[in-house]
Amino acid sequence: MIEDGEVKVGALACPALSVATCPSESGSLLVAVRGQGATIAPLATGEAQSIRVVRSDDADNFRFVESVESGHGDHTQQEAIAKAIGITADSLRMDSQAKYAVVACGQAALYLRLPSPKTPDYREKIWDHAAGVIVVEEAGGKVTDMHGKPLNFSLDYQLTENQGVVVSNGDCHEQVLTALKQKVEA
Repeated sequence: MIEDGEVKVGALACPALSVATCPSESGSLLVAVRGQGATIAPLATGEAQSIRVVRSDDADNFRFVESVESGHGDHTQQEAIAKAIGITADSLRMDSQAKYAVVACGQAALYLRLPSPKTPDYREKIWDHAAGVIVVEEAGGKVTDMHGKPLNFSLDYQLTENQGVVVSNGDCHEQVLTALKQKVEA
């Protein structure tokens, strides 16, 4: 639910997603309400529990997630940015808003969706990001475009004023934006 350009309520149903905070063969349901936190529940039982993003000093989960499809982002640049902030593990590759769920649940510190060199002027669709944004933010993370601007959900069905998407645990967000700025200026 978006009101005056701000996401107020979001839900992600991820039927194939099982994470450590919600181990289930039936998938996961994540829900967030602005100002009230975020929860996850197995689809089968509905027993919700609060979720939080990972701390940057959690070496096992200090990794990044990106799309499987190379056309959905610049895998080379995304890997370089992750390495620039100290992430050495290979990326987790998956599709759908489940990438937001993985960050919100603390299973990754960063989700990058940088413009593909094949389609540098592409702009994201609101429905591909709105629910994930509030889930990550209510779990303690941060979401902006690659220039540090909040995603603008007030204009149309596209995020026309935003380029790329950076989703983080919040701790490493400024480092990511600095690394992106340095890559652009190089």
